[in-house]
Amino acid sequence: MVPFSTAEEYEQNLGNTSPKTFREAEVLGLRLMQEGRHSEALDVFQNGLKLPGSRPDILRTKMLSGPSPVGGSSGGTEGKKVMTLDEFELQACHYNIACAYARLGKPAESIGNLEKAFSCGFDNFATVRADPDLSELRDLPEYFELMEKYDPNRGLSNVFSIFGRKG
Repeated sequence: MVPFSTAEEYEQNLGNTSPKTFREAEVLGLRLMQEGRHSEALDVFQNGLKLPGSRPDILRTKMLSGPSPVGGSSGGTEGKKVMTLDEFELQACHYNIACAYARLGKPAESIGNLEKAFSCGFDNFATVRADPDLSELRDLPEYFELMEKYDPNRGLSNVFSIFGRKG
């Protein structure tokens, strides 16, 4: 992918069309965030959840009558190949949405999306604690509770674990 210096340049290269894949939406959304266009970035990130991702999958559409193509008496299934979001794309999307909401002064929505990112497996808590986009959340009890729930050690590993002991 060719790097672009602004979101406008990226949009022009796309031919003024909307992103067609999650990755295109992510790149555009991050550019918009860098430019301080948080509301537009939020729209792009949210749309990215609906776009094709990088994980191939088969969507079963209907049962076919007759003998199964792989043996047995039941019919097979008809399906089509689709590209869905993988767990890392879901993590990134919800994290980026959380950042956009935080910049827009909507802490409840931001914390809700952080929790979705954590639920999808996001575990880079050091990034969450250091990200300037999330700085407005850090004094909120809801943020503290969320971080305690998912990272109770506050990023510190158990130094006693090498001895087979719990702290």
